[in-house]
Formats: sequence, C-alpha cells, structure tokens
Amino acid sequence: MKPAFNQKMWLVGLVVAILLTPVSSEPGSVPSREGWLEQLTGFVRVQQRAALVNGESLMFEVYLDQLTLVRRSYENHDQERTYAAMNRFMDMLESREGGISAGAADAMWDFCYEVTPPALHDVKRHKQWWDKTVNWEQFFWEE
Repeated sequence: MKPAFNQKMWLVGLVVAILLTPVSSEPGSVPSREGWLEQLTGFVRVQQRAALVNGESLMFEVYLDQLTLVRRSYENHDQERTYAAMNRFMDMLESREGGISAGAADAMWDFCYEVTPPALHDVKRHKQWWDKTVNWEQFFWEE
C-alpha cells in the first residue's frame, strides 16, 4: 500500500533541495571543495575532543595518522595514492579501528562523504553503507 501524500514529507523534501542547491554567483557551479582535508582533519579532532570525556581520545590518533598519509599524497599531486589512502581511512571507519564508538565512526563517515572530492574516494561505498544500515522504508514513510 502506497502512503498518501504527506505535507510534512513534501516540506522536508523542499528544505533538503534548497540546502543542496549550490550557492554561487555563477549559475550551475558546484561548491568549492578547497580545504576539504583540513575540514576532515578538524572534524576528526572534534570527535576526538568529544570522546575525551569517555577516555577514548587516544583511539583517534590512528585516524589522524592516516589523514597525514592522505595529506602527503595529496600535496604531491598523487591522485592514485590519495584515493588509496582515503579508502584505507574509510576501511578504518567501517571496522571501527582503535575501538572508537559507532556514533563517532558514522559521523566521520558521513562528513567524509560531504567534504571529500568524489575523485579522491570511493563514493559508491557510502551508498552501499547507507543501503545496509538505513531502513529506507521507515526513514521516509513512518511517522
């Protein structure tokens, strides 16, 4: 049975569409990904500080070390190694390497998708991850 039209869901869709619309003076341009690595590293540090309350902050060093490898490859303009290093970062998040919480790993995973240029990591992994972890029927139709 198909759910009836829902004004709340329509409004949510409209808000999402507006938020995803690029803001630029040039029509059709995409938001800049400049500084993506600094943003991602900063986000990992925020997660680390948040985990400090639970005594987990040292577990984040492996992620910061991996991002250092990503930075080296990226600054050397080595796209292949940057791609491999970013996907290793994603492997680490999937396996919760270092024993980090699922919440922290999921937050970093989602932020990685938001800021990392698509050419530098396997974007399909994000869709596969969401497909196996999100109940889309419940997400869209349950009130």
